[in-house]
Amino acid sequence: KLDTANVKATDPVAETWHGNVNIAFNAARGNTYANSAAVVANVNRRWEKDRLNVDFGYYYGEDGKAGEPSDKTEDRWEVEAKHDHFWFPAVYNYEDLKWERDMIQNLNARYRVGLGGGYQWLENRAFESTGKWNFNQELGVNWIKEEYENNDDAKDNGFCALRYGHHFGYIPKWAEGIEVFHNFEILPEVDEWEKFLAKADIGFTAKLIYDFDLIAKIEWEYNSKPANDRKKDDTRYIVGLGYKW
Repeated sequence: KLDTANVKATDPVAETWHGNVNIAFNAARGNTYANSAAVVANVNRRWEKDRLNVDFGYYYGEDGKAGEPSDKTEDRWEVEAKHDHFWFPAVYNYEDLKWERDMIQNLNARYRVGLGGGYQWLENRAFESTGKWNFNQELGVNWIKEEYENNDDAKDNGFCALRYGHHFGYIPKWAEGIEVFHNFEILPEVDEWEKFLAKADIGFTAKLIYDFDLIAKIEWEYNSKPANDRKKDDTRYIVGLGYKW
């Protein structure tokens, strides 16, 4: 006789790697000469009590006039790795590492190391009337080190910041090939609250054919103390083709 008390799932999900790569490119020729490109990728895996996410992004842009040298308008890199360990079905702690470089913002490098906790309110939770939902919230603390070309507010020894973040995903029941997503995080410095970093995105993916998707999203970043003569916020509009596995 089978002891059902020891059965964790009647239809278990295989522990395997998943990911996606998305590429967007725009060009203009004529009186105006312009190029812009973005490559965004993610690799992730979910075990019974652990979850790993690795993200990569590169953004490039240039524009000018015919017959004249082009000006670079964007040159940004970012790589992030995050591990979650679940102590209870919805409660977890996390460790986070991130590296960024933005030459237009005169940011040679930004290093982030973070620890914190989170609550997974919904994880692939399917509701018969609406569809499948994901939502979690996180609180933590980060050590941040920035290397600028010129920033009077930069701290050579780094600084400590608190972190709040949330992640949302939704696949509607009536259009299972579409996934809507939204991410947000804010990091205020602990000894100078008016100084903070923030980032958010919102968008969707739509299945095209086989494992190829259309992706469309808006990204927004804010730095309350940017390099000298630089704006505080950046907004990117990305439409491209993606491959998911």
